[in-house]
Amino acid sequence: MAEIIIADTTRQYDGTHLETQPLGGTESSVIRLARELARRRHAVTVYTNCTTPVEDHGVMWRPIAGARPETCDLYVACQHPRLLRFVRRPKRRAIWVLWQPNHLKHYKQIGRVWWYRPVPVLQSLHQVNIYSPFLPRRDPQILIPLGLPEDVRGHAPLAAPPPRRAIFASNPQRNLKRLVEIWAEKVLPRVPDAVLDVYGVHDIPPGTNAWDVWSGTLLPADQPAQVRASVVVHPSATREGLIAAMRGSRVLVYLSHKVEAFCLAVAEAQALGVPAVVAPVAAVPERVLDGITGFHEADPDRFADRTVALLTDDALWRRQHEAAIRHQQGISWSEYAGRFEAALLADRFPITRSVLALPPDDSDRLSG
Repeated sequence: MAEIIIADTTRQYDGTHLETQPLGGTESSVIRLARELARRRHAVTVYTNCTTPVEDHGVMWRPIAGARPETCDLYVACQHPRLLRFVRRPKRRAIWVLWQPNHLKHYKQIGRVWWYRPVPVLQSLHQVNIYSPFLPRRDPQILIPLGLPEDVRGHAPLAAPPPRRAIFASNPQRNLKRLVEIWAEKVLPRVPDAVLDVYGVHDIPPGTNAWDVWSGTLLPADQPAQVRASVVVHPSATREGLIAAMRGSRVLVYLSHKVEAFCLAVAEAQALGVPAVVAPVAAVPERVLDGITGFHEADPDRFADRTVALLTDDALWRRQHEAAIRHQQGISWSEYAGRFEAALLADRFPITRSVLALPPDDSDRLSG
């Protein structure tokens, strides 16, 4: 058993928020990894901007504003080089790069990275490809694609195609405005009954019309009534609500964004069997098998053509829906934790079981 400390300052949260609040990909990934490492009988403490200490699923959550820990077997700083000094003298220091790695070479950060020389843990080939040669590196780099939770894996194919609904399920600041422009100009005139459902973590309260507050910023201005009616911005949904919305959509549409280092939203939609039309930007094309479970299209006209096809062609939708369920299940968080453990702890804490296996008496917890 190793003593593991994880630190993240992304937002104010603790482990209990996974079941009670909408979370971004970073926060949910930290919680899921911490739980799985604890289930593998490691002593796991996570420091975040939470306000009070909490114990959840065997993980201790502590406010990062408190006293700095002295040591541990493995210290994992999430993303930010400024966190590398948080544990004074860990036996091993890693940085979990959940966003783009470019900031690590920033002139204000590169000195910290070279001083501490953490082991980088990356999530995508895109991160590997753009990892700066001016940073200390491993050969080969540790690349572990993020795990997918069990609630999106293993679903059966749908008996019938969903209605003509597309879904956007990312941060609305990530090219939603341009997506809606393409929808209004090139998709809706050809599929007048189509609906674009917009989900994501945002601050629109229930009962507020997003067109009234986002027009001209996150949504295009001066749109006609039929366009406004076809684009439905939903309040931040529960986990169950988002999964139901995805399964009820014929296609996920996303113009992608340069900051995407993995894109859990697209990965989870694909695991649920939702074909996707995405722009080939950053790590997003790694999540979609082009021509098999969706399409990579940079050109707006072709992006719209593919979207229209998936909204209207039942045979195409069926092929890609079943291919996504067959090929895009990803790895579980249990497997992710096993690979993480093997990469960072195996030389210090010999692992006698398969890194993919649960501890022998923990299988009953999965069914609980």
